[in-house]
Amino acid sequence: MADTPVNSITITLRLSKALGLSRQGRLREAQQLLAADGILPENAIELQALAALATGEGDYTRAQRLWRLLLQREPGHAQAKRMIDSIELWLSRPVWFQFIPIGLGVAGMGLVVVVLLWLLGGEPTPRPRVPVARPAVVAPVYQPSAPPPPSIFLPSSKPTESRRLRDH
Repeated sequence: MADTPVNSITITLRLSKALGLSRQGRLREAQQLLAADGILPENAIELQALAALATGEGDYTRAQRLWRLLLQREPGHAQAKRMIDSIELWLSRPVWFQFIPIGLGVAGMGLVVVVLLWLLGGEPTPRPRVPVARPAVVAPVYQPSAPPPPSIFLPSSKPTESRRLRDH
């Protein structure tokens, strides 16, 4: 298929949509978009994207086939050579070797915790106790339940003075 402006735009749009799907984690849908009906793309860029998606998904056998096909179509393709070598190296290692990065991460975190505890001096030092102010004990105030008796004012002998009497 000749690369015409219309084909280039179509390829670009398809690659853009496949990239969007892969960023959403929908790698299968992105691969199906690039290899519609199981037919591999003629365009080298689409084939490279398809091989990268298969590699990202962890389908190394299929990815290796796609990278080899790309290398056949473009013999000087440096990324295809690197990816084929990387996949072959990965597949040649024992199965338990794949779990080493996880084990190193767990061991590293454990080491960090031990070092932090050692730097902090092991057991934490007790915090000094701060005396708490206790409220003063106040004797209850007598409050009668009935209101006080009314005050009685009696006139005094002098016109300006008054005397107050109160019944007790």
